[in-house]
Amino acid sequence: MNTYRPTRSPNYWMLTLKLFMLVLGLYLSALVLSKVFIWVFAIAFFLIKLIVFVAVSFIVLYFFLKLLFNIDLIYFVFGKRFSQR
Repeated sequence: MNTYRPTRSPNYWMLTLKLFMLVLGLYLSALVLSKVFIWVFAIAFFLIKLIVFVAVSFIVLYFFLKLLFNIDLIYFVFGKRFSQR
């Protein structure tokens, strides 16, 4: 049995076509994913901004109630169970 196979000469047109298809596919995926990621980042930024706003509001309210009226907001909200742990 003869296992010798002659080497094929490289087809530069096929290689060029494959590289062109790769670049075109990457370009199209970048166009599509940019639209998707704009929405993902917008929603994530809104949620982070909302969480930070609620946390800072709670901290400011806690300190003002503690300083002005001597009311412990954490004890008022959670009761005795929170302080025993």
